[in-house]
Amino acid sequence: MIKLVKAGLLALLLPLAATAAPTEYEEGVHYDVVSERASKKPEVKEFFSFYCPACNNYEALLADVKPKLDKTVEFKKSHVDFVGVRDTENQQMISQALATAEVLPQKDALIAAMFNHIHTKRAKFNELADVKDVFVAQGVDGDKFDKIYKSFSVRTMASKMKRDQGYYKEKGALRGVPTFIVNGKYKLNLGRETGITAPEDISKLINYLAAK
Repeated sequence: MIKLVKAGLLALLLPLAATAAPTEYEEGVHYDVVSERASKKPEVKEFFSFYCPACNNYEALLADVKPKLDKTVEFKKSHVDFVGVRDTENQQMISQALATAEVLPQKDALIAAMFNHIHTKRAKFNELADVKDVFVAQGVDGDKFDKIYKSFSVRTMASKMKRDQGYYKEKGALRGVPTFIVNGKYKLNLGRETGITAPEDISKLINYLAAK
């Protein structure tokens, strides 16, 4: 089933036969410089929302991108609160839930379960108890969830997501999701127009920018 989802997603993203993946990358075409500052270490950050259907679809593609990244490049997720389907407070709760998942060994399974809760089960996160139920179903102790969710480090991480969101929105780089920023400085331009759609090509562009 997962292979079928990946195949379907790639079919939608692949360029026309006449469009080949680029062998050289051009600023303003394949990527944009969106900030003067850069991260201290190589990274690619995905700004996304659990409520976003396109972000949910991208999960299968990213599963093929991540193994192709250079070992020095860290992949990060940053949840936004402007998707619009729920109020800001609700979406910030989900951001803090992501921050909670980030410090748990079940991180990948928890992220997948949260997407599944919304897009496959068609269920809702109306309150924190709904989020907690998903975490507990993935083997997280309920008391441990409460402690980590309320911890200073997790609240700080969620606050940073909000600050980063504001920073890149102000720069005009974050108008929708998913959006990918490399080294805090370069925004990827993916799709048929640039010829960068396949996991191999996406990872090559990320590795190129991460090394700049």
